[in-house]
Formats: sequence, C-alpha cells, structure tokens
Amino acid sequence: MRTGALLNRSKEAAFLCYHSVHPHGPPYLSLSPEIFERQLAHLRRRGFETAGLGALDERTSSRKRQVLLTFDDGFRDNYTHAFPLLREYRATGLIFLLPPAVDGGAPLDWPEIADRRERHPGVFKSVDWTMVETMAEHGIEFGSHTLMHHSLPSLGEEALRQELLDSRRLIAGRLGRCDALAYPFGHWDARVAAAVADAGYRWAFTMPAAAQRGATPLSIPRIAIDQRDDERRFALKLTPAGRRLLLSPAKQRLRAGRTLVRQMVGRTRLVAR
Repeated sequence: MRTGALLNRSKEAAFLCYHSVHPHGPPYLSLSPEIFERQLAHLRRRGFETAGLGALDERTSSRKRQVLLTFDDGFRDNYTHAFPLLREYRATGLIFLLPPAVDGGAPLDWPEIADRRERHPGVFKSVDWTMVETMAEHGIEFGSHTLMHHSLPSLGEEALRQELLDSRRLIAGRLGRCDALAYPFGHWDARVAAAVADAGYRWAFTMPAAAQRGATPLSIPRIAIDQRDDERRFALKLTPAGRRLLLSPAKQRLRAGRTLVRQMVGRTRLVAR
C-alpha cells in the first residue's frame, strides 16, 4: 500500500470504516452481522486480502488487492459479532479504542450520540480489556480514538496533547504498542496532525464528510460502511472510481443536487394540496 496522495483512490488498496456490527444497531452507524458476513464473502470472491498496519509500510508490498477494515469507537459488538466472522473468514481488522471506556467495558457516551444511545441502549457499550487482549492474540490490531471522543481541532494545546498522549500510553501499556489514531468525527487540521506526529503516532485516519483531495500517513481517508451497503453498493465502494468519487468535490455536488430535488418535490406537494 502507498501512503501518498492516491490513498483510497488506487487500484491496490481500499480503506473502509465501520462502527457497530449489531442485529439492532442504529442506522448509519451500524450494520447487521448478516450484511457484514456478505461483505466478507464478497471480498473473498473478488480476491481482496484484508491487511494490517504493516501493509502501510512502503517497504512492504503485495501482489493482491488489499483492504483495511477499520472499526471506530470499540463497540462491544466488534467482539461479540464482528470478531467471530473475521476469524471464520480468516480476515483481520483494526479497532480504534477509547481507553477510559475500555476500563470495565463502560458505556460509550458523548453528547453527539445521546439520542441514538437512548434509542439503542444495548448497543453503545465498549469492549473491555479482556476482549481486546483476546482479539489481539488472534491478530486483530488496535489504535487510539483518543480519551473522550472530542473534536480535536476545538481543543487547546494542553488538552489536545493529553487526549493523544494518554490514550496512546494506556493502549501501549496493555498491548505493547499503539501506532495509529482515528480522528473522532473525522475532524482534523494541520495543527492537529502536527500534534499527532509529536505524540508518536505513525498513521492517522480521517473519515471525510467533504472532499479530501490528498493524503499523508497522518490523514488517510476512509470510506464509511453502514446498513445501506448491499452487494451492489459495497462493490462500487471497492472500485477505484467509486472511491475517487466519494472523496471528490463531485460527491458534495451530488448531495446538494439530491437535497435540492427533495426540496422541490416537497414544495410541489404542498402546492398540489
């Protein structure tokens, strides 16, 4: 894999972002185990191998098409539902943890998910360290998602440093190392990326809501996966053209166009009444 300007746009690798894998998870943040299994089967049929962080080292290479399956937040169902399927398909993954939540498998709780937690109380629970260590023994890798899931660009220097350094220290203390970070909400800027480098991370992952033209090892864009990704839609996201579109300004124009159409249809219905 290359960690240069064509990340997630090349033929050689795809970077995907999951959250929860649960039969009754919240829309747009989860998908069912059945859908996830179909996606793993699709990857196998299409000749993709699931890769770990080692594949990001430019000194290594693979002739196969590769996909990095990442999971944000450390949902408990990553262990109860996703992990058995990953083992069944001999696949690997990279899970980004919030260490304070992992202590005791606490609820996942920050203001932006309050409504969804209320509607899906059984879903928003973290893995615990026993689960993490069990998965690590079977090749699953782990990175930091900070301590408290704050939007990092909004933090002052000291708070930013604490979120990055302390989360890395806690994970490395349990697992021996922590080289990767996923930005909460996908939010980052040049100042944050510099702080991430200073904290000792080698790689950091975004999840762009808008266009992201380029990439560095500290701004690797991922494609979001959720319950809408049936085989046709999932296959499109695996193509270089589909990934380029999702990370390009054209995506924003398409979204704006759909919004405009919905607004026009709504006005037409009001007039018809």
